[in-house]
Amino acid sequence: MTAYYAYPEATATEMKTIVISGEGVSPRDVRQDAELKVEQTMDLSVLSTVLISEDTAEHNIYEYLDIYFRDANSPITSKMAIIQGDLKPFFELSENKQSTAGEFYDRFITSLEDNSFVIPYTLQTASTVISEDAQDLALPYLKMGEDNRPKAEGVALFSGKSFTGKTLNADEGLLLSILNDSLGFSTRIAHLYKDSPLTVRVNKLKRKLNITENKIVINLKIDFMLSEFPQDNIDNANLRKELEKFLQAKIEQDLNEVIKKLQEAKSDAIGLGRSVRAFHPEWFKKDWNERFSELDISAKLKVEIVKTGILE
Repeated sequence: MTAYYAYPEATATEMKTIVISGEGVSPRDVRQDAELKVEQTMDLSVLSTVLISEDTAEHNIYEYLDIYFRDANSPITSKMAIIQGDLKPFFELSENKQSTAGEFYDRFITSLEDNSFVIPYTLQTASTVISEDAQDLALPYLKMGEDNRPKAEGVALFSGKSFTGKTLNADEGLLLSILNDSLGFSTRIAHLYKDSPLTVRVNKLKRKLNITENKIVINLKIDFMLSEFPQDNIDNANLRKELEKFLQAKIEQDLNEVIKKLQEAKSDAIGLGRSVRAFHPEWFKKDWNERFSELDISAKLKVEIVKTGILE
């Protein structure tokens, strides 16, 4: 097992980021090996981000996180992300930046959360989800772009304690946040309507689950604010109804495509199991991930455009 650590080091003229590696048979052993290469004990109390390679995440991820819950100095509010490919370039990038790697990725992931591309998770909340059988993790999935800068590819889907190897793209990740009812500060959806760009922002979201025998319907009511639509007569009632009908059909279709992908991955990232366990505990006699993949699950959407601009 190999791990990389990026930590700040102050000199007389600047603050630098030092990247070191450790090897061992366990996370604790790896950390101890890394500490043999630095002049000070690594302080996990300032840990801000944990990056995990996709190969590592395909095994029981809790085995690698356990070390953080047994150290009283570990901050359980650290962000998490799954990395495509080799981890090392993601740490080396910070050597040429004024901020540390931890600070950079903390801001990066927070921005994704604020824009609803990913569901907010920390070490603490992720551990809670891993420990129960009623919901699965969906963590930010990052890759290194051609310009040697990290890029958010979307969301890594988990089934139980392991990464499935399946992902959602960024747009699908936003729809997952809607299905999960965990929106950030800004949630925007863009489509083309008769060759014109149409962008709407979620103003209000209501979610209600209808659970019957072997069937779950996710009823969603979304109030939208029009953010971009370069056409006249937007105050025309008929045009607004047309836009609402278009958005309702298109987004509902996309939501159900996301549900289909989740079921194929046996990943209940929506957290439906929590409600099912309360009303249909018999469904948990079988492995929930298997049961989730077999159920008839669909999303029904109702849309209303409540604002068309700053003044209205």
